[in-house]
Amino acid sequence: MLTYHKLIHPDFTFVHSMSFQCPVCDSDYQQPIPETCLVCGWALQFHILTPLSLELDQKRLDWAKKTWERLQIFNSSSNKTHSFSKKRVTVADILPRLERLETQLQQATLERQHLQHLLDWILQYLEALNAQVSPGNFEQTIAQTSPLSEIGIDYSSLIELLANGDWKSADEYTWQLILYIGKRQAEKWLRVEDIEQFPCTDLNTLNWLWEYYSQGLFSLTQQWQIFYDLDGNYTQFCDQVGWRKQESWIYYDELNFTLNAPPGHLPVISWRKRACYGIGTSTPDENLSSFFCRLSTCSQR
Repeated sequence: MLTYHKLIHPDFTFVHSMSFQCPVCDSDYQQPIPETCLVCGWALQFHILTPLSLELDQKRLDWAKKTWERLQIFNSSSNKTHSFSKKRVTVADILPRLERLETQLQQATLERQHLQHLLDWILQYLEALNAQVSPGNFEQTIAQTSPLSEIGIDYSSLIELLANGDWKSADEYTWQLILYIGKRQAEKWLRVEDIEQFPCTDLNTLNWLWEYYSQGLFSLTQQWQIFYDLDGNYTQFCDQVGWRKQESWIYYDELNFTLNAPPGHLPVISWRKRACYGIGTSTPDENLSSFFCRLSTCSQR
């Protein structure tokens, strides 16, 4: 009959209550004690029957304990990695990336439409000429021949003002042309439905002339791009194009009618007296958004 004695070795505990602790993984056992640890596989009977041998095999036991600890750390790390890799991808995970891609796609589409519009406009204009135009006299020929118009508008006066760099007169004349085309001269302001029905050819012509003579500094397209980049924030837009300075909305006479003005500073078609005042029943940001929507539609034609 085997008589058990109390083991006082620090690596495990075996008391009269017949309890035993694995010296490697610290798993607890009651009688009957298995031959090997059910957790780490260490030989338990060897230590129970010959506890004094621990002193002789201490290096082996230390190595086994350290190996077990490293194995536990590795398993814990592997479980976390496996758990992460098995995580189900949800719409919330991919939605931000989809939104960024959509924004980039929309911006690229706007740029492509604008370039295509410019190319189509130039080709149509050149086809309307009776003689071929050489690069040297292209600007002179434009000044002598009215660009295309759906309703027979003569743009020669606007071309002359733009060509001479008279930006203030050109801006005021552009507004008068817009009222005339929209048949709102008496009212002196446009309704949203007037903007939605504005002739595409004439809107494209006005936009192109401003862009051409200012070398890209002034145009509806320039304003449209800035407005789009700022997510339609009218206040931030006015800060960037110079319609608002130090949190103060400027008046029309305070505009910078020179090529030193910020990009998109001209033309002014959404307000006339002050940048924060609308025209008619619409606010300036509503007017601006309506013109940009119409320009987007016209650019696709």
